[in-house]
Amino acid sequence: MRIRRLPLITLGAWLLVGVPAVALELGDVAPPLNVKKWVKGGPVDLKEGRGKNIYVIEFWATWCGPCIRGIPHMTALQKKYRDQGVVVVSISSSDRSLEAVTNFVNVMGDRMGYIIGYEDKNDAPTDRAYMDGFKKDGIPQCFVVDKQGKIVWEGHPVFGLDEVLATILTGKYDIQKLREVGEKASKQKMEKLTAQREALVKYFEAAGQSADPKDSRALGEKAFTAVKNDPDLLNELSWTILTSKDIKGRDLELALRSAQLANELTESKDFMILDTYARALFDNGKVQEAIDCQKKVVELVAADKDLRRQFEETLREYEQALKK
Repeated sequence: MRIRRLPLITLGAWLLVGVPAVALELGDVAPPLNVKKWVKGGPVDLKEGRGKNIYVIEFWATWCGPCIRGIPHMTALQKKYRDQGVVVVSISSSDRSLEAVTNFVNVMGDRMGYIIGYEDKNDAPTDRAYMDGFKKDGIPQCFVVDKQGKIVWEGHPVFGLDEVLATILTGKYDIQKLREVGEKASKQKMEKLTAQREALVKYFEAAGQSADPKDSRALGEKAFTAVKNDPDLLNELSWTILTSKDIKGRDLELALRSAQLANELTESKDFMILDTYARALFDNGKVQEAIDCQKKVVELVAADKDLRRQFEETLREYEQALKK
């Protein structure tokens, strides 16, 4: 579930930034957030927040698929717990450039409803303090700092973060209890994801063996039912049917239904899902609807010229097909 970080420190940069990070353990006082640039919100001073705020500190990157898929979760979490003093801070410290992060955040808009910071990957003191301090080399990675300013939990944001926060907010917890809560929630989440993945794999294997979609339709319906509440997995189901070279029996109706539901669940605000939906419409012969949908994609990514160019090319493909 994790992607390894890009190398953070070259030998020359190491000589400039000084000594390695100090090893950290749960219960230690959280190091300060010495972020180079606050892209959205901030600055954040952990000392000022003691006694009133709980901080969720996430490390992410624009190139990290699991990080991107987790954005709606982090936004929902911030919205849910904002009035209870929870502050979500997401720090990019292994990205290409400040411009790449800024453009991405601008494109996402309110869909990233929390504080965003940036560190240069060659000079990332906050990353070194937390990630290297806990010997972590994969993102996304979260650290929870309680109202006493201590790090009380660390882990993948999908596996246990919600349950850990809910426990902290009761005021009745210790590090061992949080560890147990996180492990239990993580196990349950992994079991669910495993079942969903198995359903998808069985369907994809069947659809790759026969050119007739009817031969894999039953497994396709099982896969759809398994992932129907998860927009990212619905998107994966649809996009794989539409584009994978391994799929022989393309059930275009299932692809369209999956993409449409994913788009509804994300309220037409996720440009990647919206792009999949446009492709599903196009491949189902609904060309004008595909064009209208792709125009919305272009609007969503207007702040990033590279993304805009990419999706404009797809839009032109649809428009040219309509003229034929």
